[in-house]
Amino acid sequence: MERAIRPIVLQRNGSMFFGSVKGISNSAVFNTFIETCKQLGISFRDYFCRLMREMKKGRTDYENLLPMTIYQ
Repeated sequence: MERAIRPIVLQRNGSMFFGSVKGISNSAVFNTFIETCKQLGISFRDYFCRLMREMKKGRTDYENLLPMTIYQ
């Protein structure tokens, strides 16, 4: 169990130094995407690269760029 919660504890300890509410908010969004990718069995790095390529093309339909929809 300790191994399972270790990433959460490290994140919590590191979050004391974000410096602003915006930093905390950005971290929450980032971690949500990471955990969603884990649950779907998708590499976050692959998803993020694909997301950036799609956004560079000019796509703005963000609901269709979520991890669960971009890999269908």
